[in-house]
Amino acid sequence: MPSPGWDTVVRETSIAARRRRRRRFQRRMLWLLTLVTSGALLVIALFIVDIAKVPTKVRPAALSASLHHPAPGAHGSAGASPKGTHRAKPRPSRTAVTYPQVADVTSGLSYRQLGSPWQQGCPSDLSTPAFEWTAGESTVAGRVTLGGSLIDWHGLACSGPLQPQFAYTGPADLQATATSLLNALDPAYYAGVQHSRTTDIDQATRVSGHQAWEIEFTMNYPNGASQGLTWTTELGAVVVVDRGQPRAPAVFYVSVPATLGVPNVDTLIDSLTITSAQ
Repeated sequence: MPSPGWDTVVRETSIAARRRRRRRFQRRMLWLLTLVTSGALLVIALFIVDIAKVPTKVRPAALSASLHHPAPGAHGSAGASPKGTHRAKPRPSRTAVTYPQVADVTSGLSYRQLGSPWQQGCPSDLSTPAFEWTAGESTVAGRVTLGGSLIDWHGLACSGPLQPQFAYTGPADLQATATSLLNALDPAYYAGVQHSRTTDIDQATRVSGHQAWEIEFTMNYPNGASQGLTWTTELGAVVVVDRGQPRAPAVFYVSVPATLGVPNVDTLIDSLTITSAQ
C-alpha cells in the first residue's frame, strides 16, 4: 500500500488540479459575462441611434402659448369716459355691394340697409343742436317709461356731418373727437334709464381708404325691466371718418338692443363706405 507521504502528495495534486479547473471556469464565465454585457450595450446603442432618426413634431405656437386679450374698460357712470385697455378688432376688407344701401349724400357715408323690421330713416327726435343726422335706419325695440310717459325705444344706425362744437383740425384729432362724441351721446340718449357703459373697442380704422376712428361700447341696464325694457344690454358704436379739409368729418352712430341682434352692429360697421367727392 502507498506510504502516507504519497497520499499527501496525491491530495495536494488533486486540490491544485481542482483549483486550476475552477479558475478556468471562472475566467470563461467572466468572458461570457463580458460578451453578454457588450452585446446588450451594442443593442442599446443601436436603439438610441434609431430613435434619434425619428423627427420630432413641433407643437404649433397656438398650442404652446397662451392668448392674451386685453381686458375691456371698467364700467363707468353715464357720460363718463371709460378707462382701461381695449381690445382691437381687425375689420375685413369691404367688398362690392350686393345688398340694399342707405346713402347719406350729406356726409358721403353709405352702409347696409338691414332687412325687416328695419326701415330707412333715423328717428327724428334724435336730432339736437349737437347732433345732426342726415340719413339712417331704425326699428322699434320696445317701449320704455320715461318721466311718466311711454315712448318707443329704437335700435338705430344714423349718419351725418360732425357739428362745429366738436373741435376738429385733422386726423390727429380723430380719437379725441370720437371720445367727445360718445361722452355727449351718453347723457343725451341714454340718461332716462339707469345704466353703465363699458368700452369694448377703441381703435384706428379706415373707411374706403380714409382715416377713421371707431369706439364700440356696451350699455348695461341693471334695472331696466322696472321701466319696461325687455333687454339688459345694448351694443353701440361711434365711427368718425376724416374727409380732408375743408370738409367736416363724417359721423356714424349705431345702437342695437340685445333683442334685435347685436351682430348687426359689426355688420353695419363692416359695410361702411364713403364717397370722396362728397
